[in-house]
Amino acid sequence: MNWSRTISKSLLTIPGEFFHALQRGRQFAYDLGLLKSCKAPIKVISVGNLVLGGSGKTPVVIWLAERLGSIGLSPAVVSRGYGGSNRDPFLIVTDGMSEQPREDSTVVGDEPFLIASRLRGVPVLVGRKRIHPVMAAVNLFGSNVVILDDGFQHLSLERDLNLLVLVGNEHEMLPLIELRESMSAVQRADALMLPRHAIVPEAFKSLKNKPIFRLGQKPVGLLFNKRFSEIVPPDTLRDRSVQLVSAIARPERFAHTARNLGWQVVAHVVHRDHHFFSDRELEHILNENPSMDIVFTEKDWVKLPDWFVNKDNTWALRIDAEIDEEADFTHFVMRWIAPRVSDGVNVC
Repeated sequence: MNWSRTISKSLLTIPGEFFHALQRGRQFAYDLGLLKSCKAPIKVISVGNLVLGGSGKTPVVIWLAERLGSIGLSPAVVSRGYGGSNRDPFLIVTDGMSEQPREDSTVVGDEPFLIASRLRGVPVLVGRKRIHPVMAAVNLFGSNVVILDDGFQHLSLERDLNLLVLVGNEHEMLPLIELRESMSAVQRADALMLPRHAIVPEAFKSLKNKPIFRLGQKPVGLLFNKRFSEIVPPDTLRDRSVQLVSAIARPERFAHTARNLGWQVVAHVVHRDHHFFSDRELEHILNENPSMDIVFTEKDWVKLPDWFVNKDNTWALRIDAEIDEEADFTHFVMRWIAPRVSDGVNVC
């Protein structure tokens, strides 16, 4: 037995378990009514996770917003705006009609900016206390359903449907270091979304009343030159030497996808999640391999300056969510938000 590793893991686990105990106490306080939750006048769908980033919830948010819009609803997306500088009660990232987001990613955060850049006809708003942007979506845009991006831990706003996106090995992860909450929080979810090829852990098999939907991620294209306006097939770079650059929670997944596409990955520059690249860093990346193709994640691409994205050898990989048996999933979602899309009640 590796005693030093065991002791190190225990030392890391103890503060995490204490933090998770506080989280469970907070949830218990909401359950007893000691802490109050706001209720929005429209249906609220939360898409969240337990891990500290990297579960694939953002593509699910985009997929769900597009699907609800396609069947005649008027969805809006609301996010906290993590990593952004906004401190207003709410800020409109896009009204759904504009070609580009109204605000910079440094203000609203990279994930809301990405969602706003991808969606058409769907307002995207940010605000730390989510009821404020939710009410703005109702009053300004007439939205009748809202999707909370990363809303699983935001207990101060009631939700009608809690979708929990999992990576499949949460039961093996360290509390606090890798997990936001303990595994008991899964009980709050109305449905679980697992990667397509993940084995259902024993910890989840006991949750017989919670449906499990399978989720995949599909590389759909490479962005280049003008931001979001030009896209080519991902196999454009097959058998070509590439340098990857990412600032995401699970960079190894990006590298795995790149290799599966047949790219020859020579180097991978990795930064912490939500990192904003300086001009100096970008110039260094260009100078390291001046003739090589440089590929970012789309989440990072939205933060890059025009002078960089307009280079001939810079690209971003676009990933879309794929939901197995999507008709069944859509039917499941609609059962939770029907027959009344809005009940007209606000008790906040």
